[in-house]
Amino acid sequence: MTELDNQLDSWLRTIAKKIPSTEDTAKITEAGANVLAKHLKAEADKHRTDRNDVKYGHLADNVVAQNTDIDGEKNGNSVVGFSKKAFVARFLNDGTKNMAATHFADNARKEAQDDVLKAQMEEYDKLTGGGD
Repeated sequence: MTELDNQLDSWLRTIAKKIPSTEDTAKITEAGANVLAKHLKAEADKHRTDRNDVKYGHLADNVVAQNTDIDGEKNGNSVVGFSKKAFVARFLNDGTKNMAATHFADNARKEAQDDVLKAQMEEYDKLTGGGD
């Protein structure tokens, strides 16, 4: 029975090295959030007009990524969205009774998914040494 105990302890020590801390998890999710923010900005830039909104600016200029959860708590999560113009982004993405939906944010998220995961995996490998 002690041989099994030793094997399980060895396995647990090996696996424990691969589980990132909250600080490392924050770095990993931040890498993905930055990639998603670039995709959202690029997609919003495609819809740029000549209209000059002095108060808020263009939607593409209001893309933000923060290395906290939505409430500002540092728990390893990161969020991406629109700052002052989030309500406009929702109208454009989801549509209204007077305007058809463009789904630009949904499409940007889908298109960015592989790049986000790749960026997060690269950061994870850098922090944990990669491996199996």
